[in-house]
Amino acid sequence: MNNKKFGLSINIVLIFIGTMFYFFANFHRIAVPGAIFDILEQELKVSAPFITAFGAIFMYIYAINQLINGVLVDRYGGYRIMLGGGLVLTIGALLFPLSSNLFLMYLSRGLIGLGSSTFYLSIIKELRNLVSEKNFGMAISVMLFIGYTGGIFANAPFVFAMRFAGWREILIVLGVILLIASIIFALLLKKTELPKINKNVKLRFLPFKLVLHKRHNRNLFSFACCNFAIFYTIQTIIGKKFLEDFCLMPAHKAALVLSGMAIIAAAFNIINAYICKLGHNHRVKFLKNASVITFGSLLIICMALLFNYRTNFVAVVFCILAANASLTSILVPVLHLTNRKMISGTAVSIMNFCFFTMVGVLGTLTGFLLNMFEPVRIGNVAVYTNRSYLLVFGLFFFLSVFEMYKAMKMSNKY
Repeated sequence: MNNKKFGLSINIVLIFIGTMFYFFANFHRIAVPGAIFDILEQELKVSAPFITAFGAIFMYIYAINQLINGVLVDRYGGYRIMLGGGLVLTIGALLFPLSSNLFLMYLSRGLIGLGSSTFYLSIIKELRNLVSEKNFGMAISVMLFIGYTGGIFANAPFVFAMRFAGWREILIVLGVILLIASIIFALLLKKTELPKINKNVKLRFLPFKLVLHKRHNRNLFSFACCNFAIFYTIQTIIGKKFLEDFCLMPAHKAALVLSGMAIIAAAFNIINAYICKLGHNHRVKFLKNASVITFGSLLIICMALLFNYRTNFVAVVFCILAANASLTSILVPVLHLTNRKMISGTAVSIMNFCFFTMVGVLGTLTGFLLNMFEPVRIGNVAVYTNRSYLLVFGLFFFLSVFEMYKAMKMSNKY
């Protein structure tokens, strides 16, 4: 009995540390370049495309790994993958603030993206083995909440902390915490009995083919990746800078808005599912309405830019986009309803791949579009003009039209 309790305690601590890893993964995903866009531009003396690349590189690596993570977790077990991911994340998290060379900083962002991509499925796998079916949903909710708080701390608290220390020093301290957590995780892992490696689990292409063959899936992926990527590009790359440049917000207030967006996004994954349930679970109709809200929100921002109406109401529109993009709790059930059990997990992994690939693409394009017109220099700060931002949000607007078109082509019966 004592051995059983000891083993349970170790497993709980391991999952807690894994959730800490997930917290830091979300922190790094949102903090760079979003919270320190201007600082990186000044220190590195490069233009916008080089800065937005910090976010895009993370997203591309994160996205690609979504396609193979399920296989890796089923083959090697969640704990082994978490340990590997934690070590890679730690190396990247320490290398980034210690580097001034652009290539090394890009490399470190790739390592952070690779390590960060491993935790979500790994933790869910081990939670499934540890808790009862009755408590499984609550356990996932707690894990997700802790992880999402990393995104909250990546803006206002991070900007506030920079009043007392440089961004590099703060990230180094966080990297050391990650290193200590990784060492403790590795030591505890030696004291637990791990399942044997399942060599029968292999990466197969047939499930991917079956998922992509269905037109409904393709329409849903097109809708979902546009809806999510527009919000997440604002959240992680351009939102804070836009609020400072166009709405003339001080950095700390802009950071508060972005932290608020993270809180709203976390809360509305639950709220949207509840609202959808009140509407008799007409999930696809709910998604169609969401596409209209995205279209309307971006139309408001584009009109404000076009007529140079510098209003803080843009921050409210950002928060609406955050709530409107929190649709995972609706999208995943739709995929499970419309695909056979043997390929439903693959369908979810493809959707995640689409999410973060599109964020990477939009991040890359955002940098180039911002650079189309010469920014105004105020001291050492580059302030981008309405014309530059109109190109960026004009792109987002046209994507919202495509998103709405794809949403309307989905069947209403789910």
